[in-house]
Amino acid sequence: MTDKQKVIVALTSASETCTAALSALASRNQRDKSEPQTSDLAMILKDLDALLSLIYSSSTKLSLALKPSSPTYSASLPVIADLMKYTSGIAHCIHLLNPDLHGTTLIKEVQHEVTAILEALRAVVQTFLNLAARGPSIARSESAGEEYLVRTGTLHDLITQARGTNGIPKDTISAICRRWKQDRGALEDSLRELSEMIDGAEGSDSDDVDGDDIDDGWDELGLGDAGEKMDKDELARTKNVHSVLRLTTLLHKRIFLDLLSSAPTPPPPSFALDALLLQSHALLAASDELVSSLYIPQNPATIRKESLALLDIINGLQLQLRIFFPDTSSLEQQLSGLSIEGDKSASTPNKPTADKRWFDLCFDQVTKISANLVSPMYKSPLGVSQKQR
Repeated sequence: MTDKQKVIVALTSASETCTAALSALASRNQRDKSEPQTSDLAMILKDLDALLSLIYSSSTKLSLALKPSSPTYSASLPVIADLMKYTSGIAHCIHLLNPDLHGTTLIKEVQHEVTAILEALRAVVQTFLNLAARGPSIARSESAGEEYLVRTGTLHDLITQARGTNGIPKDTISAICRRWKQDRGALEDSLRELSEMIDGAEGSDSDDVDGDDIDDGWDELGLGDAGEKMDKDELARTKNVHSVLRLTTLLHKRIFLDLLSSAPTPPPPSFALDALLLQSHALLAASDELVSSLYIPQNPATIRKESLALLDIINGLQLQLRIFFPDTSSLEQQLSGLSIEGDKSASTPNKPTADKRWFDLCFDQVTKISANLVSPMYKSPLGVSQKQR
């Protein structure tokens, strides 16, 4: 067997190794729960980072050894063997992550980054496999040379990103913070949409007085403004909801700044942080539904239903925040705070207590402002059935 034939066989095996690793990542949740797990997250992520670095280096060597214009097949064989070993090592690292110990959110973030890298590596391997299987003239063509460079560059970029500050999270808190910021951006978009809705309703009267409506041609297509505008009651409901969502968006932001970004040491359990993030996702979905219910013609019963759903999420969020505010009323904790000399600052509330007071007040304000929206007096228009919650 010639060196070229050996390379084709080796590249085929490498491609299959990438596919097997990707399948292992996708099905890791079905693994044997009785298998002993490594609990040292820092060590697992350190090994993973080292393997990514080795793949970066080896892929560069492979590109040099199998350069289409002058491939050196014998030199590429040990490099391909190394890539297969590193790929299997990455799958093993991901397999060691335990949702109960390290958190579901962290594992999903790591899986996302690593999956993209393994797919890019498989694309690089497949590119060289195709080049080796073609004739010399085709392999040395300009398009063939550009393809392997693009594939290798993509792989390098993904590895650099994964190893950077915005890549693979270093712990559960980092993973939670990243997803929390994404939800916060979406919440701010919903609040901005609601503000524009109110501005449009309040500005419609002045537009009618000025008579400056511009015919933009949409009316002829049946897609123009049908002439419906918010009445006084609809505008009042919309402003009420805006006040509620302004507070919930601020609450969401303060949770990130005051609690997640400065989490206590040791941090709360991973499963509790995962549950908190689920409440964030639920808050985002409930806010979107509530904003959607405000488009005219409004149905007060629907607004009431969506407001109640939002309050349920807020109440659940308040319960989840207990992980950051331990109960200080127990006798053991009171005794532990005493000293023989006497502590003059013992009566001064510490920072977590002060923070908890702000959050409690915010939750109370959301409930009070929502009182009108969830009142049973919000009835459906005549002829519209109202579902009881």
